Amino acid sequence: MIRHLKSVRIVHKMIFGYVLLVLLPVVLSGAYLYHQFNSNVVNDFSQAKQQLIVQASNSLKVSLTQVESIHSLFQHNSQMLEYLKGLYQTPGDYVYYFLKDIRPIFTFANNSNPLIKSVRLYKTKPAAMAVDKEISDIREEESQAARDVSQALKINQKRWMTQSSDSSGLPELVFYQNLYNENYADRLGVLEIRANDRIIGDFLEAVVSGDGMGAIVLRENESVYEKRGENLDDEAYRWISEKIRDRAGTEQTIWSERGILVNAIAIPDLQLMFYFMSSTDELFSDLSKQTKNLAWIMGGLLLLLSAVYYAIASLLTRRILNLTKHMRRVNENNLAPFEDKGNKDEIGFLILSYNSLIHRIDELLNTVHKAELMKKEADYLVLQAQVKPHFLYNTLESIRMLAEINDDNEVVDAIYSLGKLLRYSLSSQENESTLKKELANVTHYLDVHKPRMMDLLQYDIQVRTEIGDMRCPRFILQPLLENCINHGIAKRRGKGEIRITVDREDEWIRIEISDNGAGIPEERLKIIRDVLDNKVDRGVLQTEDSGLGLYNVSERIKAFYGERSGLEIDSAVGLGTTYILRLGVKGC
Repeated sequence: MIRHLKSVRIVHKMIFGYVLLVLLPVVLSGAYLYHQFNSNVVNDFSQAKQQLIVQASNSLKVSLTQVESIHSLFQHNSQMLEYLKGLYQTPGDYVYYFLKDIRPIFTFANNSNPLIKSVRLYKTKPAAMAVDKEISDIREEESQAARDVSQALKINQKRWMTQSSDSSGLPELVFYQNLYNENYADRLGVLEIRANDRIIGDFLEAVVSGDGMGAIVLRENESVYEKRGENLDDEAYRWISEKIRDRAGTEQTIWSERGILVNAIAIPDLQLMFYFMSSTDELFSDLSKQTKNLAWIMGGLLLLLSAVYYAIASLLTRRILNLTKHMRRVNENNLAPFEDKGNKDEIGFLILSYNSLIHRIDELLNTVHKAELMKKEADYLVLQAQVKPHFLYNTLESIRMLAEINDDNEVVDAIYSLGKLLRYSLSSQENESTLKKELANVTHYLDVHKPRMMDLLQYDIQVRTEIGDMRCPRFILQPLLENCINHGIAKRRGKGEIRITVDREDEWIRIEISDNGAGIPEERLKIIRDVLDNKVDRGVLQTEDSGLGLYNVSERIKAFYGERSGLEIDSAVGLGTTYILRLGVKGC
């Protein structure tokens, strides 16, 4: 059987494979999937409903948190606590401090959130003055509800209560939480916040609006709100209402019975359970019609695509076979491309890539000789590049000797320092050096600047610890000295001073470079620190007169000594700038 299949033409193999691997599995699995389709659709529909309910409940919880945050406004206000302690001497003092400090708090609390209907405080200290509609005595008869809740609450415990609303039928929410003195040792009162019924209304509207859904809200198995959906008849609604009460308190949030889908969610802070009902009859009716229509369409398309597949398969295999024959004739003496009639499909792209490969091979064979000549020329340029630095050193040495003959010591010293600086920069191809050489290089760098700036530039270098032959990346100090000169002391009047100290701190070598220059503005300093900590893109450091030198120094130090190493910057406008490098001793 297998031998026979191997000898069959590729077009026939593709047809056989189509029937065996595509057609039969689609037909057989389609019958099975059809029976699973309805249940999957209902599950997806219910999950989508549940997700909508969860999202709406999150918005509800956010609204509750916003209302609860008013308590912090009262609890953490020292003037409010002093007032509630009842320590003022005269009624005039109470009136004065109430109008001055307390009334603005109530005004802000009532107006800061449209969801808040009213804010009231029940005081426990008899001496504290009561104010109509704002501060009441908790011992009064009308304060019985607040008094009962206050006594039941523990420290930092809060409670939401529900009350019926005559205007909309929605439950009205009331929030209670005690107020204490600074050390929470004495209860000063209880805060009552009445929330607008829009909190519950917005939540229900977000879930059931325009969907024909019904809703039941229970508190301890007692209904506080009911709405029958447009798609539910009276009998179905009564039946599902009884089922909901029977299931109240269970953890099941989604179930479906007798063509009715029920989604539930609990809001523990409110001690409320919300149930939403949807009819699935209309959904199944539409799905049944769509499934039958889809089955007819798929059957017709399957037959049509079978014929098209056979034609396309024959066309593709013919081109592949022709390409295979051509590839067998190709060798190093025959690199002719394969002629194709401009097709731009995947096989056309394969042929185009193959022809490009043939053309590239031909070019490589023809350019081997050129590559050898270019290598010889590159060797010559390398030799020439080695000669040029030596010519530069010899020239500087000649100029220095002339200056010494003329007894011009300043020029002699400047040329000597410049020669050392250039030799350090050009003489080595390595990226590493020793810390001693790095310090010597910046000394020459500062000496080059001395003739230009004269007494305006003073520097002091102190090495207070043994550094031996400690290795370090090249040019980690010079960019910092450039900043000290160009952006520090060059922008201020008077004598400029630069100090460099090298100390040992445990496993670190600490290098501190400081100047008394103009300093760095606070906003610019924050940007530099954020870039060094990789919190923002390094491109923000690029300006017209500064670049990425600090970032490069920091990253090179981290790469060489580890992530714990790096560069720190302290600066103040008019007081100068300090750069601190921490180099790990073990990393060297």
